[in-house]
Amino acid sequence: MLFVTAGDLTDSEFQTLQQLAALHQRTVLAFNKQDQYLPAEQPVILDRLRQRTAGILESKDVVAIAANPDAIKVRKHSEDGEVKEWMENQQPQIAPLTERLSHILETEAQQLVWATTKRQADILKAEVKEVLNGLRRDRALPIIEQYQYIAAAAAFVNPVPALDLLATGAINGQLVMDLGAVYQQKLDLDRAQKAAGTIGSLMLKLGLVELTTQTISGILKSHAVTYVAGGVAQGVSAAYLTRLAGLSLIEYFQAQDLSVEEGFNLDKLGETLKNVFQQNNRMAFLQGFVKQAAGRLVPVEPKLAEKAVS
Repeated sequence: MLFVTAGDLTDSEFQTLQQLAALHQRTVLAFNKQDQYLPAEQPVILDRLRQRTAGILESKDVVAIAANPDAIKVRKHSEDGEVKEWMENQQPQIAPLTERLSHILETEAQQLVWATTKRQADILKAEVKEVLNGLRRDRALPIIEQYQYIAAAAAFVNPVPALDLLATGAINGQLVMDLGAVYQQKLDLDRAQKAAGTIGSLMLKLGLVELTTQTISGILKSHAVTYVAGGVAQGVSAAYLTRLAGLSLIEYFQAQDLSVEEGFNLDKLGETLKNVFQQNNRMAFLQGFVKQAAGRLVPVEPKLAEKAVS
């Protein structure tokens, strides 16, 4: 990879070089347009570039060139006193670069081939993982929908305070285990139940339970007060929390390597929960979800269900 800069590195250029190094991409940094600087400034800038990229690039991999130097003004004085001026093109000054590239090709050819093959394999692996995650997501979403309505029915029949929703099984250990099976995560029921408890604790800690029940209750109250009675708000909230947990597990499992990862990274799982909550907390989505879930819970009153969130 030939990385070209026209002077000292910007922050974005430096970050790009760091990313290339992290990808094990063989890189040569070319300080181009050195002709636009004074002769005394050119070695100073080159040295500064080498110091800044120390640990990322070898000093020899930072070279100074002038690929297309600006034309210079030439003035000629004749014996008769006549003065002629014209612009004269300069030859490219790229010898340091071609010499360095030639040396690399002579001494590192095999390593370059291996590195390219490794990158191609990594790209293929990422593509396979993306396709596989798409197929797994298609299998996982119906499972989440099934469990969210199981949780909704349980909370609807036996209404409980908002903070006790998780204890009713809204975040079900069996859901964790079933989703883990889809993503080839080896979870027995005991570990799955512990994971469910962990997710529930994270939801409480992040304030998602209280915020969810308040928002859903507000949607219901603003349209049909009777809908809050009989556990509808609790049922819909349980369904929504179950869906959040399921979608968070999908995102969490998809981010894992193809190999099995033991245990749960609580920081990563908590961050995933927050991101999924933000993605699914739009009012338009919530109103549609409440309408659908409430219709499931009170099928005998379809007109009221329709009216509740219209």
